[in-house]
Formats: sequence, C-alpha cells, structure tokens
Amino acid sequence: TILIWGANPVYTQIPNAHFLNEARYRGARVVTIAPDYSASSVHCDLFVPVRPGTDAALALAIAQVMLASGRIDHAFVRSQTDLPLLVREDDGRFLRESDTVAGGREDGFFAYDEVSQRIVAAPERSLDWGEATPALAGRYEVETLAGRIGVRPVLDMLRERLDRDYTPEQAAEVCGIAPSLVRKLADWVADSKALSGVAGSSLPKLYHGDLIMRAQLLVFMLGGHLGRPGAGFDTCPFLRIDG
Repeated sequence: TILIWGANPVYTQIPNAHFLNEARYRGARVVTIAPDYSASSVHCDLFVPVRPGTDAALALAIAQVMLASGRIDHAFVRSQTDLPLLVREDDGRFLRESDTVAGGREDGFFAYDEVSQRIVAAPERSLDWGEATPALAGRYEVETLAGRIGVRPVLDMLRERLDRDYTPEQAAEVCGIAPSLVRKLADWVADSKALSGVAGSSLPKLYHGDLIMRAQLLVFMLGGHLGRPGAGFDTCPFLRIDG
C-alpha cells in the first residue's frame, strides 16, 4: 500500500510519478489523502478527503485500529522504538537509572522483561535486548530512591490514550469524513505487507506540522514499515518503489 499523504506527485514530482502507476500494475494499492481531489487522486484506488490540518487525528485513528486489533510488528516495535520503555505513573517521566540508584545516569532507561519478570536496563550500544523480551503492556511496581512507584510501558499508555480520544468515529468527526472510510483506510494499512509513504513537503509547513508527521511515522513504526524493500516514509520530492 502506498500512501500519498500531503503530496501531489503527478504535478510536483513529474519525473517520478510513473513509479506509482507501475507499482499499481504490479499489485500495489495507492491511496491519496488530501483535502482536494488532485491530479494524483485520479490515479489512486482510494481517496480520503481530510479537512485541512487534521491529518494527525487520522493517523492516530489508524494507529488505534492497528493496536486494538493486534496488527502490529511486535518485534520491530520492541527493538526499533522507545515504546517498550517504562514511564513513571506519578510524574509521567521515563523511569531512569538516577531514580533507582544514587548517582545514576539520567539517560539510562528501563523496560519490563516478560521472561525474568523484572525490570531490565535498555541496551546502550545496540538495539538488541538479548535474552529479554520487553513488555508492551501492563502495570508494574518498582523500588526507587523515593519509594515504590507504578510504571507502565509507553505503548500501554499510548494505547489507552488512543482508545479514549482517537477511535475512527472520533477522528472522522475531526477530519470531516465518514467513520467507515477511516476504518477502511486503517484496515488497508494494518493488513499491508509493505507500506510506503509519499509525504512531500507540504505538511511541515503547517502549524504543528511536525506533530502531524510524528503521527504518520507512528503508523509506520507500529507496522514495522521501515528499512526493507517496498516500505518506507519519504518526505522529500522523490519516490522509489523497490521489490
């Protein structure tokens, strides 16, 4: 699945736009997400007419569906993101080594290992957790210098926030589109073997556009759609489809 999201490559990336059509001939599905029915929208399989500036809500709704249905790449999320790291429930900060040991580091973080049933330090020189399997859900208690506190993985807190505020029905109201369309797009994304994004350079120009793109990237990270053929998120005016 290829998302044209915040771009109009048929007009602005003319030398590269043919890759989109060639990918469709080879079985890819192309989606255009934009306020206007652009030239790129004509050559796509699904058009999602979002209200200008509401793209973050749409992305978070997609993430909500992916998490609620369990259609995420757990191994990728554990090794390539900070979503397994533990957050203190009392102040909302990451649990740090300085919280547990006098003179400890401020940049030493933890996850909860499902195997050993205890907290483990995040690796410093590698993304490999070794024998540990960081938990992505649950509430745990740890002993700190200030006493015993509750901690939860980032992903667990994110899931709770999305379930509360960003269901497809809630996002549809913000984005000005039908809830069924949000769910259809979310299902396409969640079921994709590879997801590629063409974002162009328009969204960063919006107020808080960086947050829109962070929400988009969350979708790609949850699905493990980075660093392999046919998958990736591109914000530059160039598109290449591999595989």
